[in-house]
Amino acid sequence: MGFSKLKAASNSRSEDSAGLTPPIPNLLSEDREARRSDTHGGSFIKSSIAVHDRTQLETVFDYPLLPLKQFKRQNQRYQVEAYIFFPRQMGITPNSYPKERFYSDLRPLIRLREPRLTYEQLIGVDSSDARSPVKILTRYLQETDEGKASFPEREVIDEARIFACALAGYYLRRVERRAKQLRKSVKKFANDSTDSNLADLEHACLDTADFLDRIHAIMSTWHRLLEHAAKGDNAGTNRVHRELKVVDEYCTYRIRDGLTKLSKTLSNLQRKGDIPQLDGLQRKLGALARFDHWYSVKKSYGWITRASDELTVERYVFRRGVLKRRVWQVLYLDVRTRPLFAFQQQLGAMVAAGLAAFFAVSMEILIRIKAASQASSPFNSLGSGTLVIVVALILAYVLKDRIKELGRSYFRSSLMRSVPDNSERILYSNSDGQKWGLGSISEYTRFIAPKKLPDEIRDLHKKFDPEGLESEEDSGDAIHYRKVIDLNANILRSHIYPLRAVHDILRLNIEAFLGKLDDPLHGTEMLDTEGRLVEMKMPKVYHLDLILKYSQIERAIPDPCATFESIRLVINKKGLSRIERIER
Repeated sequence: MGFSKLKAASNSRSEDSAGLTPPIPNLLSEDREARRSDTHGGSFIKSSIAVHDRTQLETVFDYPLLPLKQFKRQNQRYQVEAYIFFPRQMGITPNSYPKERFYSDLRPLIRLREPRLTYEQLIGVDSSDARSPVKILTRYLQETDEGKASFPEREVIDEARIFACALAGYYLRRVERRAKQLRKSVKKFANDSTDSNLADLEHACLDTADFLDRIHAIMSTWHRLLEHAAKGDNAGTNRVHRELKVVDEYCTYRIRDGLTKLSKTLSNLQRKGDIPQLDGLQRKLGALARFDHWYSVKKSYGWITRASDELTVERYVFRRGVLKRRVWQVLYLDVRTRPLFAFQQQLGAMVAAGLAAFFAVSMEILIRIKAASQASSPFNSLGSGTLVIVVALILAYVLKDRIKELGRSYFRSSLMRSVPDNSERILYSNSDGQKWGLGSISEYTRFIAPKKLPDEIRDLHKKFDPEGLESEEDSGDAIHYRKVIDLNANILRSHIYPLRAVHDILRLNIEAFLGKLDDPLHGTEMLDTEGRLVEMKMPKVYHLDLILKYSQIERAIPDPCATFESIRLVINKKGLSRIERIER
C-alpha cells in the first residue's frame, strides 16, 4: 500500500515539487465534515443500515482510531451484537437453520476508511506541507524523465489509488451536503420570500458553483499528470501510466454520479415553482455534463443513454464494478482464519466422540469378562458369536452414538460457548509486500429463548409491539450474533496519511427465510361503501425485527455504556421491502 510507510521513514523524502498544477484560486479548504455524536459509550462507532438489494441487508460499522489516552491499552476493542427475531411463519429453528448456514449467508468485507484529504492535498498546492498523492506523482514523473526515480513503482500506483478513494469521499460527501442545503434554502424561501432567505438561497447556489469549480480544477490537474505520463509511454506498457488511466476513468464516473445527483435535486426543486436563482447553477451543471461527455468520448470511456442497447449497459455496469474493486483494493484488509481454529471448532465433537468410544469399549470388555467368568452362563455356553453377545454389543454401540451426539451438543452449547465460531486475523500489506497483524475478529452465534434474553433487549423488543397484540407463543428463539474486533491502533495511527477508522461491511442474505412465506399479493373480495362486491389485491408482509448493540470495551472512562438501535425489516415472498426504525 502506498501509504503504508511510517511517518519516521517517510520524512527522509522531500515532497516539494515543481508545479504541474494550474493556477489555483485563493480558496480556503473546507472544514472536516461534522459527524453525529452522543453521550453513549458506543457512540464512537458509526453505523448505517440499508437495503442493498432484494435479498440482502447491508450493515456498515466504522470503528474509529481514537487517541491512545482514551484507552487502558494500545489495542482498541469493539463489540457488535445483533439480536434477530423471526416470525413463526418462517420456521427458523436451530435444526432448520444451523449456525453454519447462518455464516454462509453472511458476506463480510473489511477495509480502512479512505483518508480525508483537503482540497490543497488533492490538487497538490505547493504551499501545503501535508503529504499529497499529486505531489508524489508529480515528483515521480519528473524524476522518471531524468532517469532517477526514487519512489518504488508499487508505492506510486498505490498513491494514485489513494487519490481516487480520497477524491470520491471528498466529492460525494460534499455533493450530498450541498444538495441538502439547496433543498433547505428553497423550502425556506418558498415559505417566506424575505431578503434574508433569498440571500441564503443565492449563497447556497454560489457555494455549489464554487465547489464544482474546485472539483474541475482538481481533475484538470489530474489530466495534466496523465498527459505527462503518456509522453513517456510510447509502447503503452508502463504500469504507472496504465494505473493513472484506470484512476482517471474511475474518477470520471464518480464525478458524473455527483453531477447526476445535483441535477436531480435541481429538477425536483424547479417542479415546486419558478426559482430563477437556480437557473445559473443548472446551466453550469449542463456545461460540466457536456464536458464530461466530450472527455469520455475522447478517452473511450463508457457512456450510456436510454438508447443504449442491453449489452452496452451490461458492459458499462460490469466495467464500473471492476474499476471500483481495483481502485479500492488499496484499502482492503486481509482476513485469514487462525491456524488452530479448526481444532478449536472441533474440540467439543472430539471430546464427545472420545467419551462415547470409552463407553463402548468398556461395555464390550465387561460383557466378555462376564461371559468368560461364568462357566454355566448362557453367554459362555453359546459362545462369543451368539445372538446374546451380538445384541449386547449392538445396544452398547447404540448408546455410544447417542452419547456422542448429545455430548457434542452439550459441549458446543455449554462448555465450548467461550470458543468463537470464527476466529480470524486482520492483516495489512504494505508497499514492500510485508504483512502486518492489525488485530483479530472473533464471532459467536447461538439461538436464545425469549425468556433468556437480557432484560435490556427484552424491553427494547416490546417496543416493536407496543399494543401487545402478539402472544409469547408468536416469539420463537432469536439468533444472537456477537462480533469482537481487536485493533492494533498504534500501528494504524503511525501511517503518513491520517487514517480515521476501520470500515466493516456486513451483508446478510435473507433468501433462506423466504421459502415458507405466502405470495406477496393475494386476491380477496370486499364490500365497498355502497355495499358492492369488489376484488382487491392485498399485500402480504412479515416483520423481521433486529436489535443492534455496539460498544467499545476497556475505555479509560467509568461505566461506559452501549448504543442500541431497533430496526424492523418488512419482508415479503420476493425479499426485502423496506426498513423501519423503531424509536426507543
